Amino acid sequence: MKSLSIKLLLPDTAYNLIVERAKAEGVDPAHFCSSFITESLDNKATKVTLGLPSEMRNQSAINLNGTNPKLPDTVEQILAICRFVWQEKLEYADAVRKVAKSLGVRETTVRDKCTRRISLPHAPIDTGQFLDMLARPTALRDYLCQRFPRFSREIAQLFGTITPEALP
Repeated sequence: MKSLSIKLLLPDTAYNLIVERAKAEGVDPAHFCSSFITESLDNKATKVTLGLPSEMRNQSAINLNGTNPKLPDTVEQILAICRFVWQEKLEYADAVRKVAKSLGVRETTVRDKCTRRISLPHAPIDTGQFLDMLARPTALRDYLCQRFPRFSREIAQLFGTITPEALP
């Protein structure tokens, strides 16, 4: 992945909206802006997400995996992938395809949730690292709880319902 630093000059109203939506999704504003730009370049994703609060975007994820609509869409999509891999025994690529199709977004958008969107500042996650965590449910649960501390209780609870074996 290539990196590009951009200085944005925004009116206060736009800045406040970005900060509010980033907080609702449990990410920092820079991550939110990067994801927003990436998704906006994809016409299909633009129709799904542009101008909608995160709670409304999550409504489609509820149908996909039956989880709490208050969770960030990143967590929702990762939980959906976990369900398909652990319960339906799909390969990661097939699970990504199924999640993307269900949400009406591109596969790259879903893959982005499994890597860049869960990366901690200065500690990027690549696909190999994600697949390693996917193979170790406890590690993935703990990482997501660390990455999204505001939702750690819900994440831990939901992992207990979808993992192939009971988590400690």
